[in-house]
Amino acid sequence: MINTIRTIKTDRMDITIDFDNQVIFVQQKWKYTWTTDPSLSSWTYAEKKKFHDTADNLLWQQWSDKFNLKLTGSSKMVSKFNTKLFTVNFDIKWVTANAHWDVKVKKIKSGHFETSSVHWTSKTIKLDTEDLKAVKRTRGTKTYKQHPISHEFGHAIGNTSHISGMHADEYKTSSAFKIDLLSRMNVGNQLRKRHGDYLVSELNKVIPNAKFVVNGIN
Repeated sequence: MINTIRTIKTDRMDITIDFDNQVIFVQQKWKYTWTTDPSLSSWTYAEKKKFHDTADNLLWQQWSDKFNLKLTGSSKMVSKFNTKLFTVNFDIKWVTANAHWDVKVKKIKSGHFETSSVHWTSKTIKLDTEDLKAVKRTRGTKTYKQHPISHEFGHAIGNTSHISGMHADEYKTSSAFKIDLLSRMNVGNQLRKRHGDYLVSELNKVIPNAKFVVNGIN
C-alpha cells in the first residue's frame, strides 16, 4: 500500500504532501519579538494579533494556489499521480517556542520607511508595520506595486543567495533577472516558476526516482 501523505520537516519550514488531494502545504512557524518606535505606544495584544492575521492572510492570498507542480520519474508514485497537477498552499503560524524563524516586528509611524530583511543563516526576519501595505516603486516612467512582506516571504522560502543555484533580490544589478521588473523578487508582484525552485528541491528529496517540476503559475 502506498503512503499518500508525506511530511518533510526542515529548519525553516514544514512541508506536507497530500498525494490523494494533490495539495502541498507549506507552513512556517514564526516566533515574534515586538518593538516600537519611541514616539508610539507599545503593542497591545489586539495589535499583535491583527498584524499576524493580516500577514497570514496576505501571504495566503499572494502565494497560495499559484504554483502548479507536476510529478515525473519512474517510481510507482509517479505512475499513479503523473496525470495530476499539485497546488501549493502557504501558511505562517504564530508560536512561542520551536520556531522556524525569529521574526522581529517594529511598530513605526504610518508613511515612514525602514529596511526589512531576511537572514537565511540566522533564521531571522526583520519587518515593520508598513510592510503590510502595498508600496509603489518607480522605475523609469513606470510604477510598480508590491507588499514588502510578500517579497520578504519569498526570501524565507528559499529565494536567497545563501543557496547555490537559487535566486535572491532580482532588483540588484548583479541579478540575471534585473530586467524582469514585474517579478515579486524584483519590484513588482508577479510570481515566476523560478520562485519555487527551493521548494521543489526539498520536495525532490522525498521519493526516489520521483521529481516535482513547476508546470505553471496561476
